[in-house]
Amino acid sequence: MLTKLKAGVLKWLEKTFFSGRAGIENADEALRYLPISDEILADASNMPRILEVGSGIKGITPYIPFRITGVDVAFNGQVAENLEPVCLSGTSLPFPDDSFDYVISVDMLEHVSAEERCGVVSELVRVAVRKVFLAVPCGSGAEAQDRVLDALYLSEKGERDRFLAEHVENGLPTEKELERCLRTASERTGRKTTIRVVPNVNLRVRGFFMRLWIKGRPAKLYLWLSPFFCLIRRFLNTGECYRQIFILDFGAGDK
Repeated sequence: MLTKLKAGVLKWLEKTFFSGRAGIENADEALRYLPISDEILADASNMPRILEVGSGIKGITPYIPFRITGVDVAFNGQVAENLEPVCLSGTSLPFPDDSFDYVISVDMLEHVSAEERCGVVSELVRVAVRKVFLAVPCGSGAEAQDRVLDALYLSEKGERDRFLAEHVENGLPTEKELERCLRTASERTGRKTTIRVVPNVNLRVRGFFMRLWIKGRPAKLYLWLSPFFCLIRRFLNTGECYRQIFILDFGAGDK
């Protein structure tokens, strides 16, 4: 009965508040993608070309109705129906310049060594026509939280989580570092650009989600609360935030 009730509530929320978009049952993921999908849906043409680097098996697909090309080192599991997977190991993208209207990367760059990050950013910019969305954990507060969570995961599970371990070992980039990488890459294109930086997910809220995930026991409560966190998402992007979303905009009609 509760399962049917939850499914009905989710369908109503998706239709009423999220333009039919799914995925809001996982707030930790949805809060990363909804600001990007909001902007693409407000800006996009009928059939935009979209690339997500570091997409995994679904990436942004629950949050936009368009087909996307997803690049990752591996695709483990059932790939989303509207994702075209491209398996890639390395930092060079196998696409010509100006191949995609929108290029997206969400929580990927922190898994790249500090020495390679600007090269990866340059590739994202090279293949983009309209906008690049780069969502990345940034700053000393986020870095300190990841160290605490890495230790908590080890204490609870008896082993380290691979992704948290990479955050700690690679270190997180700074906002200034990423802005510099984006400006340098955009200058190479010879086109005028603007960069906006949008704070994403308050550090304490993200810590709450992660502790629920690591502990495991309150998972059902988290799944029930997730859609309501998504409803108030704009209020959660205040104060010191875990990640920043960098939006590089080439400008309408510039190409």
